[in-house]
Amino acid sequence: MKILVTGGAGFIGSHVAEAYLRAGHDVVIVDDLSMGFLENIPDGARFVQMSINDAAFQQFVTAEQFDAINHHAAHMELRVSVDKPVHDATINILGSLSLLEAARASGVGHVILASTTAVLGEFIDIPATESHPVRPIAPYGVSKRAMELYADYERITHGMSVTTLRYTNVYGPRQNPHGESGVIAIFLEKFMKGASAVIHGDGTQERDYIHVDDVAAANLVALEQRVQGTFHICRNSAASVNDVVHALRDALSRECVVQYGPAKAGDPARTRASHDLFSSCTGWKPKIDLHNGISSTVAWFLRQGAE
Repeated sequence: MKILVTGGAGFIGSHVAEAYLRAGHDVVIVDDLSMGFLENIPDGARFVQMSINDAAFQQFVTAEQFDAINHHAAHMELRVSVDKPVHDATINILGSLSLLEAARASGVGHVILASTTAVLGEFIDIPATESHPVRPIAPYGVSKRAMELYADYERITHGMSVTTLRYTNVYGPRQNPHGESGVIAIFLEKFMKGASAVIHGDGTQERDYIHVDDVAAANLVALEQRVQGTFHICRNSAASVNDVVHALRDALSRECVVQYGPAKAGDPARTRASHDLFSSCTGWKPKIDLHNGISSTVAWFLRQGAE
């Protein structure tokens, strides 16, 4: 299949593109490099530098005649979304809508959208299933929820084949340590330099961390099986930020200094979700636990630092 991966020069998108290439697919990556990097683009993929908000994007999709589209191009910084909600909405709502319209107009066979459990807001039920109330508490979650609703519209009204995957906290090799999201990469970069890291809040807030390789595997399954609807992609486990610091200390075998600062606005106290629906539909299950995932992530970052 000929597959478009938007945001394929980014952290998660590049791993998804690799998984598709290994499966024998023809992969085209579109990325404006605002948050992605050329070195992330896997060998064998064709790269086109373009924004999904560019006027030429819909014409590009139509001309290329893709069999499937995997949509990972997004604005994903929560605090920036609070400060600049219009910027966040321009990419995550208008850009995603442009992509869906182009996919329908050009007859794309299947679309996979990357969403987030941030659409749920504060987690009322632990673990959260797909029937959990949807009450986002930050513009980022609002914009991603809008994308999900447009996808539902396209599927219900126009018969588009769509899988929407809601991720919990993804980590692993190639995660950008210089953004605001991705606490494992951010802390790891600080600790490798001998600097202290800031924990927002008291560190007891819990997150459901999932390794990027498990996420890429879920995207491959979603492509192959074309399951319809919205699904949580997670481990159904929880670790506190303090637990993550301890795991990084163990993997680095060195002292890691942290400071505590104010909690982030729009950041829920606990996130933990259930993957039972996606697993029952597809047979996919996460394979990498947090201890092994952090160890392999640390090893990758150390190799990059030595090069």
